[in-house]
Amino acid sequence: MAGARAAVIPVAAPPRTISFSLAASPSSSHPLRPVASSGVSCSQRRLPAAAAAAARNRPPPSASHGAASRLYVSGLSFRTTEESLRNAFERFGQLTEVNLVMDRVAKRPRGFAFLSYASEEESKNAMEGMHGKFLDGRVIFVEVAKQRSEL
Repeated sequence: MAGARAAVIPVAAPPRTISFSLAASPSSSHPLRPVASSGVSCSQRRLPAAAAAAARNRPPPSASHGAASRLYVSGLSFRTTEESLRNAFERFGQLTEVNLVMDRVAKRPRGFAFLSYASEEESKNAMEGMHGKFLDGRVIFVEVAKQRSEL
């Protein structure tokens, strides 16, 4: 038994779990990078003082100029045209703008649009009258359009 080798049994280390989440970071070259989870949910994180102050000082959406009279319509069919959109919504009041957003490459609607009414009352009636209704075979959703800075 002098020439027999002893069997080496590897001892496995306990597995370590590392959780990662994707987060956008303005400092990285890639918009999505893995970030180690700190165990703190998003709702528990605090905003920097400047961002929190800006959020408190921002006027409500109804206080901005014409924000409540501008509507965002989503769920539109690719067959929807500006004319069919105008025909469906003009019964609620005077439309001042109909902007059906188009895909430049496919040359068809992207499925959403922005509408503006002359008054806030008309846009409210349109939102109540058309939200959840069918247009060109699709259920559409109508809500007050948000400013880009609010996103």
